[in-house]
Amino acid sequence: MPSPRSPWITTTEAAQRLGVKRATLYAYVSRGLLRSERRPGQQESLFDRAQIDAMATAARPQGGPQPVLRFRSIATSVSRTAEGELSYRGRPLADVVALGSLEEAAAVVLGTPVASAAPVPPAGGGIDLAALPLHRRMPVAVQLLAAADPFAADTDPDRVRVAAAPTLRGAVSLLAGAGPGDPSRGDLAALALAALGGRAEAPADVAVLRVLLVALLDHGLTASTVAARVAASTRAGLPDCLCAAYAAMAGPLHGAAPVAAHALLAEGADPAALLARSLRTAGAVAGFGHFLYPDGDPRAEVVLEALWRRRGTTGLRRRVEALSALVADRTGALPNIDLASAAVLHALGLPAESGEVVFQVARSIGVAAHVVEEYAEEPLRWRGRDPQG
Repeated sequence: MPSPRSPWITTTEAAQRLGVKRATLYAYVSRGLLRSERRPGQQESLFDRAQIDAMATAARPQGGPQPVLRFRSIATSVSRTAEGELSYRGRPLADVVALGSLEEAAAVVLGTPVASAAPVPPAGGGIDLAALPLHRRMPVAVQLLAAADPFAADTDPDRVRVAAAPTLRGAVSLLAGAGPGDPSRGDLAALALAALGGRAEAPADVAVLRVLLVALLDHGLTASTVAARVAASTRAGLPDCLCAAYAAMAGPLHGAAPVAAHALLAEGADPAALLARSLRTAGAVAGFGHFLYPDGDPRAEVVLEALWRRRGTTGLRRRVEALSALVADRTGALPNIDLASAAVLHALGLPAESGEVVFQVARSIGVAAHVVEEYAEEPLRWRGRDPQG
């Protein structure tokens, strides 16, 4: 695929840019409204970016497409989903999980060297984070760091990329109440577990949570990354872009989805009754199915495989398998990352609302990578256009 700065874009990108179907693009070519090229080894025809941009921003030509958006097509190299597999910067998820540390995985997503441990920040400016609801603490922690950092509004891509991992560690340190002598400071996954009230000194628990965090680092242009990119296009600093993303994550269809899935795995729950209720009220079952992965979510597979290696999960595994069989029989849907997240929370003895916090912590890295990409684009490009001009 051409790079985001290439003068050529693929058929898929051009169609998205204009808000039309691929077949419509080809019709415009045949009528002389657009030109395209086909190159050896290229699966899709290529379109002139400038011509597509001109058509998208101009008044509708006779017989041409109705312009929808001012900004050009959106592309990202942070992660990619293809043929049912997820990769970060071209590296398969399983390979990134095998790196063995969350810091190394974050470096892959950010395209930076592995960040060293950052100094523990001051204790929150008099705000007691523990008094806040668990899922509200991360956005507040990020803003506390920003308030104490005169360079929080910096938008230089290279400096923001390098600052992303230390910013995340600083926020999680505030959540965990970590002090200079806290042994969990050496491992970001252990620090995150401490912030959730888990056993940061238990290697098996830290290992499982680490796999889950790596699996959640990025998933392309999701609602939260797009929200962050919109903020970045106004040249907001990283902390504010992160908080824009956290707002989108708060929805039950995104970052808070594991909360609903958590109830389905409660010990002693009646899975058939819960399934029937979910289908009746929502028309779907939390933790099952994903439009990108009709044959199964690879993230769920990686996380559950790691979870079942942990001792003491036999009963939980039976509940997951029984529920999965029941849902597959009724709907054909397979477990997704939200069910895997809920299973990890049960195994680690963490409350349901921890699912959103885990999502916030992990996805902060991917969001930061998207923010860096957006800083390289034209500012204020995320703006709709009145169809009537």
